[in-house]
Amino acid sequence: MIDHLDPIGTSADIKASYRRYLGSLLSARDPKIAEALTRAIDETPMLEKGPYLEATPPYRTGASVRQLIDAGVLNRGFARLESDALPLDRPLYQHQEESIRKVRAGRNVVVATGTGSGKTESFLLPILDSLVRELEHGSLGPGVRALLLYPMNALANDQMKRLRALLADFPQVTFGRYTGDTENDPRRASDRFEELNPREPRLPNELLSREEMRATPPHLLLTNYAMLEYLLLRPQDVDLFPKDGGTTWRFLVIDEAHVYDGTQGAEVAMLVRRLRDRVAPDRALQCIATSATVGDDSAAVTQFASRLFGVPFEWDASDESRQDLIVAQRLPAPQGPFWGPLTAEEYLELAGVEDPSDQILELAQREGFVAHDPREALAHEVGLVRLKELLSGGPQTFDSLPAHVFEGAPRGPEGLAAMVAVASGLSGADGSVALSARYHLFLRATEGAFACLSPQGPHVHLARHEQCPDCDMSVFELGACKRCGAIHLLGTVKQQDGLLRLGPRAVDAPTTWLVLDDGLDRVDEDEEAVEEETKGSDLEGEHALLCPQCGTVNSIDSKHCADPRCGYSMLRQVRRLRKHGQELLACLVCGARGAGTVRAFETGADAASAVITTALYQSLPASDDPRDVGRPGEGRKLLMFSDSRQAAAYFAPYLEDSYARLQRRRLVFQGLEAAGAATAPVNVPDTRFQVRTCAADVQVFTRGMSAQEQERTVAPWILAEAVSVDDRQSLEGVGLVRITLARDPGWRAPKPLRDLGLTEEQAWDFVSELVRTLRLQGGVTMPDDVPPNHEIFAPRLGPIY
Repeated sequence: MIDHLDPIGTSADIKASYRRYLGSLLSARDPKIAEALTRAIDETPMLEKGPYLEATPPYRTGASVRQLIDAGVLNRGFARLESDALPLDRPLYQHQEESIRKVRAGRNVVVATGTGSGKTESFLLPILDSLVRELEHGSLGPGVRALLLYPMNALANDQMKRLRALLADFPQVTFGRYTGDTENDPRRASDRFEELNPREPRLPNELLSREEMRATPPHLLLTNYAMLEYLLLRPQDVDLFPKDGGTTWRFLVIDEAHVYDGTQGAEVAMLVRRLRDRVAPDRALQCIATSATVGDDSAAVTQFASRLFGVPFEWDASDESRQDLIVAQRLPAPQGPFWGPLTAEEYLELAGVEDPSDQILELAQREGFVAHDPREALAHEVGLVRLKELLSGGPQTFDSLPAHVFEGAPRGPEGLAAMVAVASGLSGADGSVALSARYHLFLRATEGAFACLSPQGPHVHLARHEQCPDCDMSVFELGACKRCGAIHLLGTVKQQDGLLRLGPRAVDAPTTWLVLDDGLDRVDEDEEAVEEETKGSDLEGEHALLCPQCGTVNSIDSKHCADPRCGYSMLRQVRRLRKHGQELLACLVCGARGAGTVRAFETGADAASAVITTALYQSLPASDDPRDVGRPGEGRKLLMFSDSRQAAAYFAPYLEDSYARLQRRRLVFQGLEAAGAATAPVNVPDTRFQVRTCAADVQVFTRGMSAQEQERTVAPWILAEAVSVDDRQSLEGVGLVRITLARDPGWRAPKPLRDLGLTEEQAWDFVSELVRTLRLQGGVTMPDDVPPNHEIFAPRLGPIY
């Protein structure tokens, strides 16, 4: 089992997966174009950048929670919240301490610090302190004290986990998440909680259902702005927002405030004003905003917050008490003396030890450097200091660093990865680490595939060109049929100087599709039959000759390009295809029909993101928490962000569906291997049993499912491979599995086929192919426990006769 993430190996896996995905987009029938396209995908440097390594100096620390309690900033009763999630003696970051002090003083604040800087504690600790003070005075009854507004449910869900940890031993403070995912019925909500959090006890102070929150509103209410709009309108939720809410409501927190700009910002600003008019009409709520990317112009940031909340946020450069923008401060680089340097091999040895603290102290002391803790010792090691200096000006490509850090050592890259892993895992008494760093990898979507049709080529490029940089011929955007691989060219045909030219696609003009006539006869030699069948349909094609030199579309009887300035004679036969809208609905070459049958070389935001996400997720180590062993993914977690809520809402189920499909195929293949399919054919029942076993080993099934229920779950997976509609992506389509006709050795081939001169084997191959066409169209008998209209067979639901 992997117990750590290998960032360099993971980067290589992600890049390789992305290039493999690009290679699967078009299956070009023309061998020269196919070879050139593969070469372009494998060799172009434009697809990825990185990995980069960035050093993020640790934040300056301030007082601990206990020190704030002793100073009277936090209430004495706040000490009851001490837990592993909130150790009282661990120093807070200075910006956290500053936020706590300002909120306690009644200020509205903007906490603008980086990702992972503890912004949540910056507002949550003073809010909890306010609740503790109410409890001490005996006034902490039901009712919302703080509304925490998040732009996405994923962020609200993550916050709930943190609240469970903080309030596990403090049942007097209640909290609840009210979003579109929140169940209305308490029983269903409880079942949902157990399903999503197996073996995790439910806290008595966590309100899971809408009914519970309406009956006894939680002290901490988490939601998103779209749901808040509904809550303020619906009569059944009126108890959450009582007219006398001024006696209970205290705080309004907007997380990731920078996303609320433009029209959306205006909508949220009006929503906040309606909320304040409802619950605190006679006084202002104390307002807090957080953001990692809101900007560094102090006056502009506080002005933005004032407009968003409708309450004053101040910035007076000469008066610290009137500075409502809180930013983080970084620790300076350590001063000498220094020791070392350690070699790449020594860092690799340290990385192989579960706790290298003693070895680090011993190595430092051997060179005369005495430190109080291993973090301090390693922070003064010459190699690590050199790395920090190299990164002080900004992120650097990982490959450029080993030669400078280890001076050309053979195992420099591995040693550098080990250095980062060891240094970032060593924390001192104040919580700071020897090296705070992160990796970045950038992947670029392609604009399409563009090729010239030069006799010396073709030359394929993944960046848009109008002229080929290799041969100066015209460049055309490529498309291909998903089934037969016939090459199509797409663009906009415009009239220039009385001539028609095929140029790049234009936004304000319809897209024209041309299919290369090369090889049409190889598919169906009866051209008259093709013409008759496709006449008047999307497949109908107008014969023409395309000039590869200048892109002029010439009449079919032309001997050379009609443009006198060109006169090129090696014209290519094409057909100009009719279509509905911008999309081609069929392929003239093989007759395949349907939207997307002929496609351009476009990555697509969702598919490409799913490929990258899957590669990253599979590289993550499993959780070391024993409670996660039985959970899907063994506790692996991955959080994705999108600038568009609509895109995020669409991508989530897309990723779930595509990943589940890949997982099913992997399990089916493993089941076939376990059943012995590598040496002899196996039938469906044997495969079902083995696939069920493989799925059970990786925790696919929910708890309590019987063996029969599990087999009924996996049975459609196997049949879906037999009648797959995406036959290029199926196990059979990629060549991993062969599904054949099972026949008795005593059977004779049909006599009419033998009379045609076919041998016995040739005749049976022909029959098998005919049966295969029926199978791929869904004309198969399903087992009794596999409904032919199961959603896994969509969009072609059965039964099919």
